[in-house]
Amino acid sequence: MARLQEFNGFTQVNLHASVGENGVNAKNDVIAVQALMRYGLNWRRSWADVQLPEPNGVMGPKTAALIRRFQQELRKSAGRGVIVDGRIDPAKGIRPSGRRAMWTILMLNTAAVETFLLSGSQGTSYIAEISKQYPAFKAAISSNGLGTLDLELEGSAPGVGTLGLSLE
Repeated sequence: MARLQEFNGFTQVNLHASVGENGVNAKNDVIAVQALMRYGLNWRRSWADVQLPEPNGVMGPKTAALIRRFQQELRKSAGRGVIVDGRIDPAKGIRPSGRRAMWTILMLNTAAVETFLLSGSQGTSYIAEISKQYPAFKAAISSNGLGTLDLELEGSAPGVGTLGLSLE
C-alpha cells in the first residue's frame, strides 16, 4: 500500500511494492502512481498530447507505457542515473546504489511538487492538493491494512492514571 514517508526532511509518497512492467501492481500503489502522474505531468508541454489515466488502480498497458515514457524523459534530462525499465520501485533512501542513480517514485514526487509550486496553489501541500482532486489517492495513502490503535488515559487517583488500549 502506498504510504507517506520522509526523505531528506521532506514528506513524500512512497510505494509498498513495485508498479509497472513485471511489478507487483497492488491497487493502492498503482493509484498513487496514476495520481502523481496525472497531477504532476498534466501541465507539461511534452505531456499535453497524452491522456493520463484516471487514478483507478488498474495497471494496464497505457499506465505501463506512461511509466516508461516518464523514465525516458527523465533520462534525457537527468542522465544515466535513471533506469528505463517501465517499473517504479519503492524508494529505499534518498538514492539507490550508486551516487548517480535515482528513484523514479521520488522524481515523480518532484514533478508533483513543481506543479504545486507553479500553479500558485493556496493549499498546504502537493499531497493535500492531489488528495482533494483524487479521492482514491487519499484512500490509497491513508489505508495501512493494520487497523487503528486508540489510546486513552483515565485519571484514577491524583497523579496516577490508567492507560486503556484497544485495537480495531
